[in-house]
Amino acid sequence: MTKLFNPLFVLIIIFLLGSIFRFYNINFDDLWIDEISTFWISNPSFDVSTSYKNHLSLEQTPYLFNYIVKIFFSFFGYKIELARLIPVLTSIFSILLVAQISRHISKSSEYLLSAFLISFNVFLISYSQELRVYSTQFFFISLSLLYFIKINGLKNTTNYFLFFIFTLISIILHPFSLILLFSYFTIFILDFIKKEKINFKFIILNIGIFTISAIFYFYHTILSLDVPTWITQPDLKFYSNFYFSKFFGSRIMGLFFLIILLLLIIKFYKQIIINKILLLFTIFIIYSYLFPLVYGYFFKPIILPRYVIFVLIPITLLISNLIFKLKYIPKFILIGSVVILTLLNFTTEETFRQFITDRKVYKPEFNKALNIVEKSDEKELLLLLNPVQHELKSSWEKSTLNYLEYLNQKNNYSISFINRKRSENQEYWILCIYDLNQNICKLKNNLTINNEIYLNRGKLILVEEIF
Repeated sequence: MTKLFNPLFVLIIIFLLGSIFRFYNINFDDLWIDEISTFWISNPSFDVSTSYKNHLSLEQTPYLFNYIVKIFFSFFGYKIELARLIPVLTSIFSILLVAQISRHISKSSEYLLSAFLISFNVFLISYSQELRVYSTQFFFISLSLLYFIKINGLKNTTNYFLFFIFTLISIILHPFSLILLFSYFTIFILDFIKKEKINFKFIILNIGIFTISAIFYFYHTILSLDVPTWITQPDLKFYSNFYFSKFFGSRIMGLFFLIILLLLIIKFYKQIIINKILLLFTIFIIYSYLFPLVYGYFFKPIILPRYVIFVLIPITLLISNLIFKLKYIPKFILIGSVVILTLLNFTTEETFRQFITDRKVYKPEFNKALNIVEKSDEKELLLLLNPVQHELKSSWEKSTLNYLEYLNQKNNYSISFINRKRSENQEYWILCIYDLNQNICKLKNNLTINNEIYLNRGKLILVEEIF
């Protein structure tokens, strides 16, 4: 019986359940427009120069993640079934990393709560199955935080080196990771103000990271397209829950965790101030919202829930640590509430419900569309997209057609993809994807609609062009 409740055994169970939820039905959804761009850019048949040019035509984030995916495809094959393994694996190991960070903060069992909250977080599970940078960025920021704690304990050369590498990688993966670096600098400034012993090696490393990052992003900005953003300014809903409703699966759960976090910070603010690690987490949370918002109001909006996915690291760690500082009865009431409500909320999400019922489709249904076309008499298909920016139209079409042609070949279909008007009166299919604007499905007057099939985030239309 003792072994059954061994903390290590509990951690293994949490880790395995988190892994199952991330792996199960990994390729249920087709790729959506952003994943499709990654899939195209990372095509191993392209040389590095071509992949990089394709990347610049579609992405404003750095090339590193797409390059990692490209290397992965080069070794294991250019297959959709393998595409999402990188974000899944980095998300899985992030469970252990966050638990390890928590373990370094305190020797109590709080790391089990941290691991549980990361393992069962519906937002993290969702993005673990998306072929984008976010889960991988989360992983490397976790590593950076872990080694920040280590260099504030055991100051050996290996720890400093790994801190430098993991922090730099996280920043080059995505510019929002710079928020972490500014948080580190703030800790140094506060140490200086409080006249505490200054870790000059830490400062030199951060200056080095900042210098390399500044040079990198200077050239990246020059090479990247300067295009208008489709992101809008945050509305009142954002300020009422700060994306917590997205992070924790529902508005009720979001408000629950937001209120708990704020109350815990208020109650233990004196302990937070004197504890460098807890103070860093608090600063990191504040900066994760403050910097993107300020930038958005002075320049252009840039904040989205997935762009600050890493804020769940300090949020989870602060809640887990501070709960255990409560007195016996409130502590266990609150721990029980967090665990029970997380599990109850989890059962309402498709993440869990897919085991017992049909999973809801969220992304465009490319496979379904091709299957319908293949079974019809007309096997010509015209793709209509609504790209984020008009000047990117060509690249969006190329990347999506690459995906469609891959699916066509994989399924041994005989569909022909057309990109021009018919020279004679005949039927053909139009697949319109309206991720951003449904107006893309408004057709010209000379087209007679013979059939219309609605898909998730799109429409399949059988038309006849009249001349």
